[in-house]
Amino acid sequence: MQWKLRRMDSWKTLAIALLASISTQAVSGDGANPIAAAIFLTISAPTILIGATTSLTTEPPKIFKSAKTDALAFIGSDGEIRGAQFEQASRYYRSTSAPPLMSDPQLARAIATSF
Repeated sequence: MQWKLRRMDSWKTLAIALLASISTQAVSGDGANPIAAAIFLTISAPTILIGATTSLTTEPPKIFKSAKTDALAFIGSDGEIRGAQFEQASRYYRSTSAPPLMSDPQLARAIATSF
């Protein structure tokens, strides 16, 4: 739920920035200075693009959300219990990050505290 709220907030921010840039261009279009328009576009275009890409990439894979219970069992058993969901999340993590940045216990703690 927390990620959905952050994602909605980022989309709202992106929409406000986009509307602000369109309205500013519409207001400044009446014989405005072309240098000022170029400066505005130079500053606003990268900001909007960075905001859009950030909002699209902040949603974590659902595989980690479903592995929380198994991650807690892994932590509680000192690594003896490896549930199917945690194992799948661990394999996904290993396949998407080269080299792996976290060990299995670290990954389990990250999943348990983040999702």
